[in-house]
Amino acid sequence: MNIIHLILGLFLAGIAAYGIGRLKPAAASWLTLAASWAALLILFLGGDTLAGGNAWGLLAFKMTPLGWFFSMTLLFVYSTNTFFNLSVPAAPTRQAAYPMLYLISLASTIGVFSAENWLALFIFWEIVLWSSTFMIGFGKPGRGSIIYFGMSLLGSFMMLFAILVMGTAYQTFEVKGALMAAAQSPGPALLVFLLMLFSAMVKLGITPFHIWMPEAYHEAPDHFAPVLAGGLSKLGAFTALMVTSFLPASTLMAQPWQVRGLPLLTYILLTVSAVSIVIGTLMAIKQEDAKKLLAYSSVANSGYIMIGMLMGTPMSVSGALVHLLAHALATTVTFMVMAAVARQTGTTRMDELGGLLHRMPITFLAFLTAILSLVGLPPMLGFVSKWLILQSLASQGLFLVAAAAIFGSIGSLLYAFRILSTVFLGQLKPKHRQVREAPAVLLIPLLLLSGVTLVLGIYPYGLVQYTAKIENSLGFADTVQITGLSIQGNNGNLNALLIMGAFAIGFLIALGIFLKAPKSRKVDLMDTYTGGEFIYSPELYSYSTNFFAPLERVYAGLPEISRLYEALANRVRDLGTLVQYLFFSPLPSRTALLISVVTILLIWGEAI
Repeated sequence: MNIIHLILGLFLAGIAAYGIGRLKPAAASWLTLAASWAALLILFLGGDTLAGGNAWGLLAFKMTPLGWFFSMTLLFVYSTNTFFNLSVPAAPTRQAAYPMLYLISLASTIGVFSAENWLALFIFWEIVLWSSTFMIGFGKPGRGSIIYFGMSLLGSFMMLFAILVMGTAYQTFEVKGALMAAAQSPGPALLVFLLMLFSAMVKLGITPFHIWMPEAYHEAPDHFAPVLAGGLSKLGAFTALMVTSFLPASTLMAQPWQVRGLPLLTYILLTVSAVSIVIGTLMAIKQEDAKKLLAYSSVANSGYIMIGMLMGTPMSVSGALVHLLAHALATTVTFMVMAAVARQTGTTRMDELGGLLHRMPITFLAFLTAILSLVGLPPMLGFVSKWLILQSLASQGLFLVAAAAIFGSIGSLLYAFRILSTVFLGQLKPKHRQVREAPAVLLIPLLLLSGVTLVLGIYPYGLVQYTAKIENSLGFADTVQITGLSIQGNNGNLNALLIMGAFAIGFLIALGIFLKAPKSRKVDLMDTYTGGEFIYSPELYSYSTNFFAPLERVYAGLPEISRLYEALANRVRDLGTLVQYLFFSPLPSRTALLISVVTILLIWGEAI
């Protein structure tokens, strides 16, 4: 078994799923589950030494530690999400196409992470783009898939142009070789660096390329949104790390201007990533729909990943990789939870929910684990990754960027509290009194992903050691140091097991107090009054709408990048209307006038 066999097998399984799905959709969903988990097992057992392969000269593959890390992350996300495909089927007309596109996109992600040349990588990149666009379109009606496709197409054009420039200037399309050739003989290297990095930023959702995320995540089918948010956006991180490792900004100019010991270009990009954290956090706080809130949370967390990669130190890159995995696991869980909530209640709007803790307690625990990891609180994996990134920023003296990172963590507490309060805590709506816990088939992936997040947060040492192996493969002279059970930092050490022990002691003390203390009397929701008046409507207890209104008013007047894109879209639409009016009019007189004008211009040009 080699990589070509694995990719080809998934493609064939996708085609088979389409044929089976036309006859029996449930069987196609089971085939998708079996194929995904089989691919995960094969890659896990093969490790980062799994044989590559060569097909027709162009499609050459080689598994590297970096490619294996990304492939395993996405395979785990795809595989766990297949349980949701069993319980939340697509619309009848799309039941055959969805599992086919699902497996084809999965196969293509492996192709992206293991391709030896940029042309093969680009081909699989585009297959992922097209298949995911159609799957987003299977969800709610709207423009989400169009915006996603348009922004992704912009990133694809930038990548393709950079690939052609490298092939022309350096006579090679080999992934590592072309970038290293650019670093040794700059020429158009600056153009390649910017185009490749901007392309990665589009896929990651870094400001100002983030506008596709809220729309696409909101409109994507509930059973595909976890893959889109937790997996596919990470493709940009792969190319970004390749570029920043083999074509660092310090090689682009003979004597680059520096800020805090970093090239000016790197500092500018770090600032853009920091702005992405701030904007993503502020926009998440003001959302009324849970899926849009989580989408803007992804905008902010992508900023952390990009900061770690741009800094290019062993600790920052390790932090970026750990945060990528932490975000993939946690975001997949949160979108799965929203899919389960939507399945049981029919909505993801926070002002229409509340009190689901008592109806869906296991789902709540999974969501709590994931949201704590997104915030960056111990003992979750997100705490480890943010600690590594903040240590790197502090050691470099980048306090403004660090302030934005800390602001993002504090702000994430606000939107995490909002989604917890409005969906699971608070008052249960009368219409949801009959809601029950999600089916067991949906709880399996929730518990599995949450468990991995918690275990890796308590014992992250094996994961951090593997990131050191990735750094060695990328040519880093030094790597993150681990002494015993402590991860060594420039401003302190991290002992995750010790932190977990402190939390366990605190939990046991709190549990003892709870068990020994007098119990409060449980009363019905409406057994109360305020201001001498009884409240007869449970909705009057809801504080879901405009949850942080006083805070939102502070930045309500700030400009939004989406308005700029809307204005640009309107100008393009006006231009299209003008072209249609001039060249595609059904009126003969207007066509005759146009021909006359063109003829006169041609004659005039000949005379000159």
